Amino acid sequence: MCQGDYQACLNSDERKAYNEIEEQIIHCTPEQAWAMYSISTGVVRVNISQVVQKLIIGGNKALLMEFPEFAPAEKDVRHAMDRDSGTGRQHSDSHP
Repeated sequence: MCQGDYQACLNSDERKAYNEIEEQIIHCTPEQAWAMYSISTGVVRVNISQVVQKLIIGGNKALLMEFPEFAPAEKDVRHAMDRDSGTGRQHSDSHP
């Protein structure tokens, strides 16, 4: 068992669970990922959604087709790109 700091042990177990789910999602079809998500609850469902979002942001278009609700908002993507490039530009919400 885990000795010492309980919080560190908990975080380690949570990280291990997340990593195991991530490994499963990477090696399954988008349909299988959806099936896992649809029958899961609680922390498992949260982990699956976080992994799927991470993979979609990384460019996994097949998962995006299966999980369109996890697509990043365009405004958020532009803001993140500006932040990463260091420009810090503000985008207006109005489109001509």
